[in-house]
Amino acid sequence: MPRLRVIDVKNNQLNGSIPTSLFQNRRVQVISLAFNELSGEMWRGPWYVPELRVLNLRNNSLTGIIPPSIGNATTLMNFSLSGNRVSGNIPKEVGNLSQLAFFLLSDNQLTGSIPATLFNISSLLAVSVLHNSLSGPLLLDEGNIVSNLYFFKYISQPNFWLHSFQHMPTHRAQSFVHILQQYNWRHTPEILVVYSKLEEFYIGDNLIKGTIPTSLGNISTLHNLHCRNNQIVGGIPPELGKLSNLRELSFDNNSNLIGQIPEAIFNISSLEVIGFSFNNLSGRIPTTTGLHLPNLEGLYLGANQFKGEIPLFITNASKLQILELNNNFLTGTIPNNLGNLRELRGLLLYNNQLTNELRERELLFFNSLADCRMLQYLQVGSNPLNGVLPNSIGNLSSTIENFYIVDAHINGLIPKSIGNMTGLTSLSLDGNNLTGSIPSEIGKLKQLQGLYLDNNKLKGHIPEAVCHLSNLVQLFLNVNELSGLIPECIGNLSMLQYLYLGSNKFSSKFTLNLWKMSGLLYLDVSQNSMEGEVPSDIGALKAIVELHLSSNHFSGMIPSTFGELQNLQYLDLSNNSFFGKIPLSFANLISLEYLDLSSNDLSGTIPMSLEKLSYLKSINVSFNDLEGEIPSGGVFANSTLQSFLGNKGLCGMHILEIPACAITNPGKQSKLKEVVLTIVTPVVIASFLIFLFVSIWIMKRQKKGMSKDVEKVLEIGTHQLVSYHEIQRATNNF
Repeated sequence: MPRLRVIDVKNNQLNGSIPTSLFQNRRVQVISLAFNELSGEMWRGPWYVPELRVLNLRNNSLTGIIPPSIGNATTLMNFSLSGNRVSGNIPKEVGNLSQLAFFLLSDNQLTGSIPATLFNISSLLAVSVLHNSLSGPLLLDEGNIVSNLYFFKYISQPNFWLHSFQHMPTHRAQSFVHILQQYNWRHTPEILVVYSKLEEFYIGDNLIKGTIPTSLGNISTLHNLHCRNNQIVGGIPPELGKLSNLRELSFDNNSNLIGQIPEAIFNISSLEVIGFSFNNLSGRIPTTTGLHLPNLEGLYLGANQFKGEIPLFITNASKLQILELNNNFLTGTIPNNLGNLRELRGLLLYNNQLTNELRERELLFFNSLADCRMLQYLQVGSNPLNGVLPNSIGNLSSTIENFYIVDAHINGLIPKSIGNMTGLTSLSLDGNNLTGSIPSEIGKLKQLQGLYLDNNKLKGHIPEAVCHLSNLVQLFLNVNELSGLIPECIGNLSMLQYLYLGSNKFSSKFTLNLWKMSGLLYLDVSQNSMEGEVPSDIGALKAIVELHLSSNHFSGMIPSTFGELQNLQYLDLSNNSFFGKIPLSFANLISLEYLDLSSNDLSGTIPMSLEKLSYLKSINVSFNDLEGEIPSGGVFANSTLQSFLGNKGLCGMHILEIPACAITNPGKQSKLKEVVLTIVTPVVIASFLIFLFVSIWIMKRQKKGMSKDVEKVLEIGTHQLVSYHEIQRATNNF
């Protein structure tokens, strides 16, 4: 097909290698094989494609190298090889492509440096080499560098636009510059002179060091200056205030930026984003009343050391969507006119020193926020607000998803109107002084995934309305004064993963439904008055990671089905009335790291198989009635006396102050038997033989003595016998 001009077969699931004949076609102008399954290498021989304009090979599985013979395709304007597995260096012969406009090599395995000859191409408009393993300098200040390049991507992270929320303002970019960590700030001024038409400068998400060059202020065309997530140090040059066309100024997360933000920056009326969060900036946020930011959509100043009050000019930024001032040292009150920010989506003021207005009981700023009908994130916790939640929080927008007011010295009741905030996915009121009961209106929050009411002074019972929260994943009610029964319907919350009810006054037995929550990860009912036996159904908690049952009145034997909880890492059964033996099935708890069985009535021995639990770091069986030898391997090798106190029958030589066992293990018993067989037995036999010899000798001696006595008897027997009558006659009947 000598007259073929265009070969376009992209997105057809083609496989195999690229025919070499394609690189020998003198008439072809377009070769588009993108989005197929082609493999193998590109032709390494001489290329003869004098009219080729477009070579699009992106998103295949090509390997090998970019052949130097690509330099023969002198009419090539668009070369795309992105999304393959090509390796090796970028050949310097690409400098021969005098008409090249687009050079796209991202997402490969290229190494080495970018050849300087590439930047001698006057027609070059866009270069993309991100997601490779390139190194070395950019060499932009060498040779005949031209100024037409408007798109240069050289970055390690694809998501270079990252702020605190997904709904942050976005911009349509016209030109980009991305420079990676191998480039050093000391070359920046020269480059910026070269790129005098630069509109967008991106060097985010790298390890760039040095200070912010003052020459940045000379690029009047600059729209976006994005330098997040680097290691830039020093102060913010006032020259940046001259960038009258600037829309985004972002130096977030550099950690070591110091000093104050120049007031001139807040006079750039075109600014849409100001980002300096996660640095070490200090001083006051400029408060001059003449400051005007009519286009500001995002102000990100969190995690610094700013002091003073929230500046009033912020409430005039009518387009503001995100106000992030958290984690500073701001004082004063939260402005009562934040309602002017009708497009506000995120208000982050937590972890400062903000207070309530003097002599005011209710937190009145909530009244104004009712006008922010697009608000999604309301986070004002960790401030000494010292007030009461007003009923007007029920007027807040139903678009609010995250309501965070923890550790804020909030007093009084939880308003029933909170049930109107139907868009909530997370409600965090923990760490306050809330009293009264949990309002049943919470059951209206159908979207709620996290309910955090812990560390308050709440009383009464858990309303069954909580069981209506079918999307609930985390329920924290611990450290309150709640009492009564735990509702059986809680077991129906199939999404629940975290259930914390510890340090309350709950009584009676556990609901059986609770043990059937196969998705539960964390369960804490410690320090209550729960009683009864733990049922064997506990083995159904297949996913459980932590189980806290300590300081209750549980009794009975520990079910052997505990051994089925192979994801369990933390088990605390201490301070109860469990009796019987430690189940041998505990040896199956292969993920266990912490085990506390102290202060129960357990008896029997400590299973030797617990030695084999390789992740177990801590064990406590003190104050039980255990006996026998303490194992010496595994976790026991580093255990101390405190883990075994109060068990009079325990023994073991490896722990000080524990008496040694008479026979510590079967191995020692067999050795003892061997000693008996090899030493004691011969001694016994020898003793028996000696006894036998002595006995025989004595018997022989006795026989000799008896023969002599017989002779004496015989001698006596030879005398004449005298009868009784003869004696009478001889004595005249005397």
